[in-house]
Amino acid sequence: MRNFVMILALVAIGFTSCNDNAGKDLEKQQQEIVKENDSIVSMHKQLSAKHQELRTNHNNVSQQLRGMEELEDSTQLERLAELEAQIRDHQAKLAAHEKMIRSHSELNEGYGSLSSEAKKAQISEMQKTHDRIMSEQEEMKSEHEDIENGHQSIREKVAQSEEDSENEM
Repeated sequence: MRNFVMILALVAIGFTSCNDNAGKDLEKQQQEIVKENDSIVSMHKQLSAKHQELRTNHNNVSQQLRGMEELEDSTQLERLAELEAQIRDHQAKLAAHEKMIRSHSELNEGYGSLSSEAKKAQISEMQKTHDRIMSEQEEMKSEHEDIENGHQSIREKVAQSEEDSENEM
């Protein structure tokens, strides 16, 4: 539906724009913004799904640590708290991205009725926002790997600690 609205907006722009180079340039920039937006939306969906997976894994690791009778290494709790902070930060970023994606869709709906100057300003502002979102998405993607590695490390320490406890008996 969102793509359909954007396509209609682009068609409306095409019919109402002048044949001068400035109008064509604005149309080209708008098309690029729409392509970027589609890419951002796709990456947002992937990151949201991965985020949910990481939250589930985090809860499982937390339960494992709480289930241990004797925790010899409190640094694992500290590491778990750090990972939880990253996950919460990602949650906030994903929510902000969702809000910006919705606002961009709303802006695109009225794009055809704007003056050339207003179109330029809107495209410029949207490009800045897209750049920021894409940068944050890449950062989150990288941090997701770090979070997974952190969870795996904690699991290994828990398993080793449990194995050591069994061997002592």
